[in-house]
Amino acid sequence: MNLKTNFKLNSSYKWGTGDEADSIRTMNSEKLLDSVENTLKGINIENGVWVFGYGSLMWNPDFKLIEKRTGTLKGYHRRLCIKSIVYRGSPDYHGLVFGLDNGESCQGMAFRISKENIQSELQKIWAREMFAGTYIPTWVNVTTKKGAISAITFIINQDHDHYIPNLQLEEIVERVVRAEGNCGSCHEYVINTAKSLHVLGLRDSKLEK
Repeated sequence: MNLKTNFKLNSSYKWGTGDEADSIRTMNSEKLLDSVENTLKGINIENGVWVFGYGSLMWNPDFKLIEKRTGTLKGYHRRLCIKSIVYRGSPDYHGLVFGLDNGESCQGMAFRISKENIQSELQKIWAREMFAGTYIPTWVNVTTKKGAISAITFIINQDHDHYIPNLQLEEIVERVVRAEGNCGSCHEYVINTAKSLHVLGLRDSKLEK
């Protein structure tokens, strides 16, 4: 099954742009570039760089890649714990997007970017994920069927104002159903993530619930 023919994508969207994004921006283009360079410091990039996706990156990576593998990350789990007022919600009614929070494990997709494209493609990913400082780019070990790999992923910044870990299931459901943002509905975002896991033969019992 071709994911791109079965999921609603927004590949033309200019990530991290617009008035709403600027209202919560904590990193300009220069700071984003510095963050990329700091993340790569001391890393051997001859064989490229892996990025581990667990939310929309799985079904809408929107960057150039040369390989992808399903994998499991231990020590973190997927959680709807980040307030979204741009991509999947609005300032008037925020949605929720996934972050990696401490504990348990998470199945997802690892993407390899070629050495030649590392700078350009990581800058795209940083503009998408890092403009508001809600995540911390972190190197993690991901177990795949072809062996363990070291990958960059995005862990929730627990000190950020948009980190809301203690929501009851009823409120999560209501916001997922009602919230709309620049990239579409929160409901579409959650359903696409669940569908992509199913297509890939992966599981997330909490998300299925």
